[in-house]
Amino acid sequence: MKVLMTTWEFPPNKIGGIASHCEDLSKALARRGHELHVLTYGDKRDTTRPFEEYEITVHHVPVGYAPDTISWSMALGRAMEKKAIELQKEEKFELVHAHDWMTVPAAVGIKKTTKLPIVFTLHSTEDGRSGIHDKYTKMINDLEWYGTYEATEIITVGKDFSDEVKRLFSPPDEKLHYIPNGVDITRFENPKFFVDRKNYLGDWEKLVLFVGRLSHQKGVNFLIDAMPKVLEQHPDSKFIFTGSGALDYYRGLVNGKGLAHKAYFTGFLDEKLLPSMYQAADLVVAPSIYEPFGIVALEANAARTPVVGSYTGGLKETIVHEWSGLHHYNANPKSIADQINRSLDDESWRHWMGDNGRKRVEKDFTWTKIANWTSGVYGKAIGLW
Repeated sequence: MKVLMTTWEFPPNKIGGIASHCEDLSKALARRGHELHVLTYGDKRDTTRPFEEYEITVHHVPVGYAPDTISWSMALGRAMEKKAIELQKEEKFELVHAHDWMTVPAAVGIKKTTKLPIVFTLHSTEDGRSGIHDKYTKMINDLEWYGTYEATEIITVGKDFSDEVKRLFSPPDEKLHYIPNGVDITRFENPKFFVDRKNYLGDWEKLVLFVGRLSHQKGVNFLIDAMPKVLEQHPDSKFIFTGSGALDYYRGLVNGKGLAHKAYFTGFLDEKLLPSMYQAADLVVAPSIYEPFGIVALEANAARTPVVGSYTGGLKETIVHEWSGLHHYNANPKSIADQINRSLDDESWRHWMGDNGRKRVEKDFTWTKIANWTSGVYGKAIGLW
């Protein structure tokens, strides 16, 4: 099948998790025999990127200045639509696979001009991210609704998240599909780039790792509030916060507790280093207050590292309590500290949970399996079944 994928970010242009999702899914779909063309933002020329023996063609469209993100998405949509019309004359795509609300204007425009069906993947919602509290957030919410309305088929990345999409946008049940994110487990076999624990802590210390955007949504403040209780019981622990975002703000919170010597903020860390960072950790913490899926938990398990995470959204699915990790109550520093302490108390239990998590990732969250499910949705979108 010949597929045109629209995404506002695609490596090396990476802001969040959508870029990695689109790249890994494209590779897996190509391995399955689909021909992938990716339409994305950028000033570079079109490139055909080889992945193993398969190829994915990436088309970049430039977008000038816009005063806000919604205006930018409209400009991106117009540019993508023009490019898609040009490409369709030669390539004869069978469907459009759109990701995130920012490519809804593009996908709908392409649908109207080329008559191609749309598969629309929602990775999160504005209501979940920040709430609908003004005209701007309502307009993003409306674009998300418009995407679900115009889409032939809808993919959501979490079971709880599917319920959220139903509640917000009321799509017909028959066009809503849950397909989780996946993990490229080969990245965690023998990482080419290594993080040395000795750069951050002594041999006797425990490493508690946070990976993600430094923001309220990711629950960073609750983890910081949990640190004193953890350090009372495990004074040999150190906390590493890996990710971009409000670094100065969260450093200030740590400093205000007098714990600067117990926390290290790496800022954005090259993705090539993340597998060995996960492997270096004794424990990964994912204290998000809103998380449609929770890829960090699976990446940690792929590295055989257990996870303490919120009992919310996708983390309900990606962590199996007391088997691959531990759940804590949402937005509750005491509960976070209690579960971290439980894990740090028992090294053999931690290793057991990490090994269990790895087996589960290998069984249920490979990109090959996810590409197979996605292919089924593609077939339904074009009327094969």
